[in-house]
Amino acid sequence: MKRAWCSCVAAALAVLASAQQASAYCRSNTCKRSELCLQDDQPVGDCKPLRWAGDCIGFSIQEDASSEISYQEISDVLDVAFDTWMQAPCDGGTPGLRVQNLGPVACGAVELNARDGKTRIVDGLVPGNANVVVFRDMEWLASSGHNTEMLALTTVQFDRKTGELWGADMEINSDLYDFTVGDDSAAPREDLLAIVTHEAGHFLGLDHSMAGPEATMHSRYDRSDPMNFRTLHEDDIAGICQIYPPRDLTASTCNPIPPHGFSPECADDQQVRCSAAPPAAGGPGWSAPLAALAIGAAAWLRAVGRPRAGERGPTVNRGDDRDARRASRSPGSRSR
Repeated sequence: MKRAWCSCVAAALAVLASAQQASAYCRSNTCKRSELCLQDDQPVGDCKPLRWAGDCIGFSIQEDASSEISYQEISDVLDVAFDTWMQAPCDGGTPGLRVQNLGPVACGAVELNARDGKTRIVDGLVPGNANVVVFRDMEWLASSGHNTEMLALTTVQFDRKTGELWGADMEINSDLYDFTVGDDSAAPREDLLAIVTHEAGHFLGLDHSMAGPEATMHSRYDRSDPMNFRTLHEDDIAGICQIYPPRDLTASTCNPIPPHGFSPECADDQQVRCSAAPPAAGGPGWSAPLAALAIGAAAWLRAVGRPRAGERGPTVNRGDDRDARRASRSPGSRSR
């Protein structure tokens, strides 16, 4: 798929901070306008806020994990990170979305398979997808859009016409940084739970917050105080509760499969096999698309970066942290 890269949110944080708003959170949106901070469901022109359309979504973990962080360790950390968001105390309950850990997958590629005119289709079926979390132990800089300041990078794909999220992939820069899953996050080790809790906010549709450094979605990560990213600030809570207002989830069955179908294999490795549910860990599978739209999807990336001279902690996301960026998968799509 064709990709276009452009800078976004982080560069405009100083301007946004001067806006007088009751809340300081910002929702991610389909546009690349850095001055735009959406706080409700209303679009501004062609710019629409992003959200998962259903009440349940899943994520998977690349089965090899990292040479320093085991699969079980990152799985446990991610469960805590997403649970932090899903247990946010909203008025009338908790956010109306469930996030499910679908376990290990073989594929570690950042990709979106959809009926977009680019994806290979076999017997009328589109390859499935996984919202994957993957460590990059080697060659971080070999990928387009990566740089040395990034601790992690989250790519989100969406329907540019509606703002519906279609997929999200989180890459962790274990090539250039060392991470810890404990409380010993002193330099040069970075707090993995703090980083992925911030990235999980982007996965769910939040942009950088204009609140202070105590907010999880603040644009800069302070290595000396990772608890600010591990625990939600009232502004983070306001944001997630606005995107997913509390609702009764007991009457519905959780379907965590991505909108265009699930597979643990990358597109080029998938066999022609239909599946209505996630296949067994590591097994091949094809899924008929749950949303066979011929509309282009958009993607943006966010990353957490290291501190520059004189800073106490790494910059968070190049657009998510410091310079969020967007990558487009169709005309008008973005990436951060």
